[in-house]
Order: sequence, then structure tokens, then C-alpha cells
Amino acid sequence: MTSRRILWTVLRVLVCVGALFWVMHNVRYHDYVLLRTGANLRLLDDPVPATGPIRALDDAGQTMTLDREHMVADESGVIRVEYGLKSTIRSANVKWVFLAIVVFFPVTLFQSLRFLILLRAQGITLRYWESVKLCYAGNFLNFVTALGTTGGDVFKMYYVSLHTRHKTEAVMTVLFDRIFGLVGLVLLVTTVSTVRWDDEKLTFLRGLSWLMFVGLIVAAVVARSSRMRRWSRIDSVIEKLPKADHLKRVLDGVQRLAGHKAAILGAAGSTAVLQILATLSFAFVGIAVGMRNDAAALWDYFAYIPSSMAIAAIPISFQGLGTQEAFYKHVFLDSHGDLSTILCMAMAIRIIGLMWSLPGVWVTLTGTYRPRSNEDVQLA
Repeated sequence: MTSRRILWTVLRVLVCVGALFWVMHNVRYHDYVLLRTGANLRLLDDPVPATGPIRALDDAGQTMTLDREHMVADESGVIRVEYGLKSTIRSANVKWVFLAIVVFFPVTLFQSLRFLILLRAQGITLRYWESVKLCYAGNFLNFVTALGTTGGDVFKMYYVSLHTRHKTEAVMTVLFDRIFGLVGLVLLVTTVSTVRWDDEKLTFLRGLSWLMFVGLIVAAVVARSSRMRRWSRIDSVIEKLPKADHLKRVLDGVQRLAGHKAAILGAAGSTAVLQILATLSFAFVGIAVGMRNDAAALWDYFAYIPSSMAIAAIPISFQGLGTQEAFYKHVFLDSHGDLSTILCMAMAIRIIGLMWSLPGVWVTLTGTYRPRSNEDVQLA
């Protein structure tokens, strides 16, 4: 491993640890009650009795009995309790959890459809079932490699290259697939952050998403137009680079894809559907662990969760670990839930993603990603 790669890996680990430490700070496992004096004491009663005194631990670890008039309560007399992770997990609504799991199921199927469409636009014929297996394998390897949410793409490049002699086009299609996913997130975040112009929580992402959006448009125009390529002298620059022939084939692939308007629409539609389903599933997770459940909150979920996905796609920490949780804390704390519910939501979202990637274990370990015979390899 080169010193640059070692430095990059260390930096990602530090980002991950630092962000997780920031999120976990003040997150509590047990329940606490707030006194009128401003003190927080750990509750011993589980569940909290509806009436009468309550037992708690003081700062010295001694058991004490508190009268309700000493505690902060709302207008109806319900005392204020800060629930910890244990209570949040235990009180999660099973129906909402089940609904979140079911809604997430078609996400990989639409991802596989997008990948298949992009492959065929490059002249690579693959069965839909083979595309499904490759996507499951790639998604699973995202979770077990240290490369983050792009790790599975490296393996998928290898897998799909086994099915065709067009190795460069196969690898390029995996990149196009990733780009379509990122473009979908950028468009969604740009649209939502612009519509919600007064939302200060999205101020930074608004500027960044617009910058990325404009950059994508410029890159697409330059790559698509032969005239722009000549004017910008990209081809002459590429001639001087190593493996120039491969880079030229990438640009040719972009032009081929641009000429397949039906493929672009199909890939864009598949991306939109899978991202809506994923966001809805994750919103149901938040509701399941006790976060806000109203129409306004649902709109917030569709604003903030895709933004967190875009952050996770940036390989600055492993699997976006820590950075996503930090973003959830920034946008959801106090307005939608406490630290315990936010952390539970983040953990449950990762678990659902991992659960629906587990078929990739079978694909990877059994080698079913390989063509069944030489006849299944596209030679043309």
C-alpha cells in the first residue's frame, strides 16, 4: 500500500471516529428525568409510573425518591423524560418497522433495471436476473469492504466484465450507473433545498448541490458534443495521457448513451422510483422509533434523508459512518426527535440496507455471478 493510500485511509478513519464521537456525545442508554432545578437524574422505574413518586439515582449513585412537583412537566402534568437508547429500541413500533422493510425491498430490483438499461445502451446484452445478481453482490460488498459506498462498484466492474469481451464498456457502465444515482440525488437535493429556501439547515447543501448540478451539466455538454470536445481540445489532451485509447472509448460511450434517449429516460425513471422508495422506507424507520409522524415531518424526511445519502456517497469515511449520523443530528435534533431516537433511526437504516443486501452473500460465495458457460459470454 502506498503512503498516499495509507494517509487517505487514516484520514477517513479519523473523520469517522470524530463524527461518531460528536454524535454519541451526551447520548444516553438509560432514561433520565429533568428536575425544576435543571438537574438530570437517571430513572430507576421502568416503566415510569403514571402517578405517585418516582425513584432515581443521584449524582453519588444513591437511590432517592422524587415527588412529581420537583420535576418538569407539561401543561397536562406529564413529566418530562429523556428516553435513552434502551427504551427507544424497546418501544419501536413493529408495524412501522415491518412496513419500512417491505417498502425497501423493490429498491435493488429498480437498481438492477437501471443497470440493465445502461448495459444495453452500450451494446452489452445481459439477462435481467444476471443484473439482479450483480447488483445484490455489489450492494453486499459495499458493507463488507473498507471502500465505503463505492466499494461494491469495484467488484461489480469485475463481475460484469466476465459477461462480455467489451471490458472497457462494461466497466464504464458501472460508472454510469453510479453517476445516474448521484445525479438523481443531486437533482433531488437541489430541488428540495431550492424550494425550501428559508430552511437554514440546508443552506450549505443548497450551494454545494447547485455547484454540482451546474458542473454535471457542463461535463455532459462537453462530453456529448464533438464540437465542444474540439473547442475545448479535450481529445488532444487525452492523446497525451496514459491509456488514451480507453479514455476515448469512455467518451464514445457517453455519446452512445446520449444517443439513446429512451435509455436515459428509463434509467432516470428507475433512479427516481428507487430513491423515493428508499426515502419513504427510511422515513418509516424514523416514525417507528418515535420521531415525528405528521405531514410536515414527512416533507422534512424527503428533504433531509436524500441529503444524507448524498453525504454518504462521498468517500470521506467508511460507509458514511459518522458523517450521516452527524448530519441527522444537525437536521433532526429537537425538532423531530432526541439523540436516542436519531441514533436508533440511523442504526436501523443501516440494518435495513444490510439486510436487503444479504442475497449478495449467496451470489458472492457461490460464484453465480460468473457466466454459466463460454456461450453466455457476449463475443460481439
